[in-house]
Order: sequence, then C-alpha cells, then structure tokens
Amino acid sequence: MKYITSILLCWICQTAFCQDGFLPVNEQKNIYYSDFGTPDKNKAEIYKAVQDWVSHTFGNYQNAVKQQDPAEGKLMISSYLRVASSVYDYIGFDLIIECKDNQYRAYIEKLDGVSTQHSPVRLSNKENEAITTKEVAIKKETGRKARAEAEEAFKTAKADNESINKAMYGLLAGLKQFMVDGKTE
Repeated sequence: MKYITSILLCWICQTAFCQDGFLPVNEQKNIYYSDFGTPDKNKAEIYKAVQDWVSHTFGNYQNAVKQQDPAEGKLMISSYLRVASSVYDYIGFDLIIECKDNQYRAYIEKLDGVSTQHSPVRLSNKENEAITTKEVAIKKETGRKARAEAEEAFKTAKADNESINKAMYGLLAGLKQFMVDGKTE
C-alpha cells in the first residue's frame, strides 16, 4: 500500500504542476521549483536520509554537494539532469534542502539550459513569455502555411518547457518518495 501511495503521489506532483507549458516563477520572475515533506523523523535523521538520497540519485556525493551544514540541516546540490528538449540537452540547477525536526523544504533555482550547440543559458520568465508570444502569433496569422509553422513553434516551445518541468518535479518527487520508503524507482 505504501508503494502504491508513493507512486500515486509522484504522479500527482508531476501532472499537477506540468500544465500549460509554463515554468513556475517566483516573485522576482526567476524559475523556481519547491516542495516540502513532513517525515516523522528528527532533523539529524532527515539530514542523513537526504545525504543518502543525494548519493543514490547523483552517484558521487562530493561532486554533487557544493555546501553542507549539518548543524543547520542545510545542503546545496549543484548538478544537472538530462531533458528531452529541442533546445537543451541538460538542465543545470541548484537544489537547496533545509532540514528541521519532522520536516524538510527543498527548492530548485538558478536553472541553466545546457547544449552542445551553445554556452549555458540562464532560464527565466522569457521561456514563458515565448509561449505567450507564439500563441498570439498563431491568432494573428492568416496564411495557412505560416499558421501551421507558428502552431508547430508554439507546440515545440510548450513541449520544451514541459520536459523541464517533468525533470525538475520528478527530482523533487524522487526525494519525497525516498523520504517515505527509503528508496527510489
């Protein structure tokens, strides 16, 4: 039952937030993902579980963790994930996890699109604005061929953002699942 609940929780997290092709932004219009959990553990146990998850998820703990403070219960991970995008091959990110008694908070910020074709690009609200611009272009276009091209550009931009959302929310869901049952898929 616990396993089924974990899978359902992961699916809900991914589908609930990966809508409309927009990336989540904070008040400063920066891309920002966050999640929290309330495991029935003290701060030290949660911190140790997070360390285990980092080793399991990223392979090399020392390479992934850029800052750690066990007394404060805080870890900062800098890493990357592969994405299925027409523009980027990987998304680099900073993941900060703060542990307290019976709870943790995780947030992802400073996302960079990485491609073999160009230098890394900091992702921002411009990715969301591009979708809105492409949607307006479809409505304005009267020519059949130009409208079809505009619709294809719109679909591609949405799919690119959705692949980023899927990767980031999947990472957070993996942490949550690990906290629940001590393992990932």
